[in-house]
Amino acid sequence: MNGNRKRVGLVVNPVAGMGGAVGLKGTDGALVEEARRRGAQPMAQKRAVTALEALQRAEQTIEVLTCAGSMGADAAGAAGLPHRVVFHPDDPPGAADTRNAVTTLLRENVELLLFAGGDGTAREVMASAAAHTPVLGIPAGVKMHSAVFGVTAMTAGDAARAFLDSGCPETALIPAEVMDREPGENGEPVGSPVLYGYLRVPAMPRLMQAAKAVGASDDAALGGALQRLADQVQRDGLCVLGPGATLLRLKNLLGATGTLLGVDVFDHGRCVACDVDERQLWSLVRDREARIVVGVIGGQGFLFGRGNQQISARVLARVGRQNIDVVSSAAKLASLPGGVLRVDTGDPAVNASLAGYLPVLTGSARQTLCRVIDADTEPA
Repeated sequence: MNGNRKRVGLVVNPVAGMGGAVGLKGTDGALVEEARRRGAQPMAQKRAVTALEALQRAEQTIEVLTCAGSMGADAAGAAGLPHRVVFHPDDPPGAADTRNAVTTLLRENVELLLFAGGDGTAREVMASAAAHTPVLGIPAGVKMHSAVFGVTAMTAGDAARAFLDSGCPETALIPAEVMDREPGENGEPVGSPVLYGYLRVPAMPRLMQAAKAVGASDDAALGGALQRLADQVQRDGLCVLGPGATLLRLKNLLGATGTLLGVDVFDHGRCVACDVDERQLWSLVRDREARIVVGVIGGQGFLFGRGNQQISARVLARVGRQNIDVVSSAAKLASLPGGVLRVDTGDPAVNASLAGYLPVLTGSARQTLCRVIDADTEPA
């Protein structure tokens, strides 16, 4: 190792993101076993490997200090990065292992702490990280409302590389919000995201996502847009309605209770499948024409890949770009970083097929043409 060696700590939450495709809203606590029962597959390691491969291009010599097995060493090995194990988690690992791993890595004086997970993982990291610790999240969870994550796994690696190559100056760090939803009685998150605190992240707004904006404008124009969509859904055949408060209003207009954080399917205006997982959704759209209606995540601009992983790449490819409707308040669109919408489906070909310009319905007779970008290849 040369004098420019940089020590990077790595923690991977191996169960992060497993619940998304199977219709769960997270994988915290007891939800892990339910996700496994539904056939969920791990995805955090794949995201971590993507970030570490980007990190490999750093000008500095990188030394990765990490946890044994699925909490880091497996990902570092798959990415081809030299690494040293300094923490051995329980089998299977739990939330306490994340906190203890962070404590151990900080004793090793790492210059940047990378973690792969979602909002729940960010909270565990915050519980053990020192106030001055440079931290960067690799987005791998079901929900990522916090501002501590790279826009995608690849841009998280790019941000880490740029920070390390810059010499890791204190002036290159800014506080970023850690936000999460409280769990309900069944363990799934409910309500609006809550601010839990801050972590210090590299000041790279083009590569880092913003915190989810809450309390977006609920004006009469948006109500008109939703009524227009309700009329359309009643006329059309199969319609897939995504999660979020805006879409819940649409579901209610159609006379359905609907799920705030879930994906519901309507046929000529009648709810035929509530809170579906990816496999259920695929079975419904595989042999029928369908439309998809989604909202926009405030402050981040994501259409797909955040909180609606049930609408997978293969579902999007089958439905087609021409059959996607987007609805949002004008105020929410105006607040988006770079004024763009983002997609992060995990499939580069599907991301590319969605890129370009999409009309976003903002009123009963009003729409805004918005640029859609592949969040992996074209940061705003």
